[in-house]
Amino acid sequence: MNSDSNEPAADGIVAVADERRRRAIRALAVQDLDRRGLSVQSAAHDASGDDRLVDDAGHQYWLHNLQLQCAKLPESEWAGAVEFHFRQQFAAREAPRVGDLAYVEFLAQVRTRLQQPDTSGMLSMNYARPAFDGLVAELSRDLPTAVRTVSDSDVAGRDLDFLYEVGQRNTDAEPTTIDRLDHEVFALTGDSFFIASKALNMPHLIDTVLGGRAPLGVLFGVPYRSVLLLHAVGSAAPGEAVSLLASATLRQAYDAPGGTVSHNTYFWQRGTAQCITRINPDTQILEILVDGAFGEVYTAAVRQRVDGQWDAQNEMEDEG
Repeated sequence: MNSDSNEPAADGIVAVADERRRRAIRALAVQDLDRRGLSVQSAAHDASGDDRLVDDAGHQYWLHNLQLQCAKLPESEWAGAVEFHFRQQFAAREAPRVGDLAYVEFLAQVRTRLQQPDTSGMLSMNYARPAFDGLVAELSRDLPTAVRTVSDSDVAGRDLDFLYEVGQRNTDAEPTTIDRLDHEVFALTGDSFFIASKALNMPHLIDTVLGGRAPLGVLFGVPYRSVLLLHAVGSAAPGEAVSLLASATLRQAYDAPGGTVSHNTYFWQRGTAQCITRINPDTQILEILVDGAFGEVYTAAVRQRVDGQWDAQNEMEDEG
């Protein structure tokens, strides 16, 4: 009884602390911008924890990622994080515009980027292409100290297919650390903002990470920009592999740096990605959806593994 009655009080204390932190981060942001000679006020859709500010020139400042970052830091580091955030942002703003670059310079900077559609209204990106499960493939510029999103005006009059081709090639080449986890699940990580975006070229990942073989398809997760999880279906026990990959994806997506790309796990086969997980709205438990194309492949993989174990057992008995 006492434990139950104290839970709402504990939740209330946490909520108050969270709101205090959010207000403090917002105040630090306003102070930092003021030191830069910028007066800001609330922008459209401004909300606590999803703060949106606008200056007199119409430049908007979205603090969502900064709030997530500071939530994981001690209070003594908040001011430094805010200063660094805006220093990077203004460095990107001061970079030459696409129109001022030689075309070859732009091509060297461009990257494809997989992420959720931008709803801030800060840039027009109607050129962005649908990827899968509501995610989009956008173009970004990889600058020395920041990443800058490519807008409609940046690509106007240019060969968009060629930009995506070059951008994906550059994204594929981003430095990556590859770790083999249990059950033949591979984790790709790095400092780059474009690690998850490598999922836009799955054949390349099959060749470079999975040894060129994934005849039954690939399971993958893209929790946030700097992490990609992969597994060739059939290379290990299917149930254990999908459970590990799905739970790792969900865990990594929680309060992810730079925001979540997706908390879902996907099955890729012949150019199509199928979402195979969901959070049960009643129980809040992660569920694996073994249906459709994935259901067929999963059943086949289980059967192959059982048949292989049966054959191995028979061989041992014959040798005995």
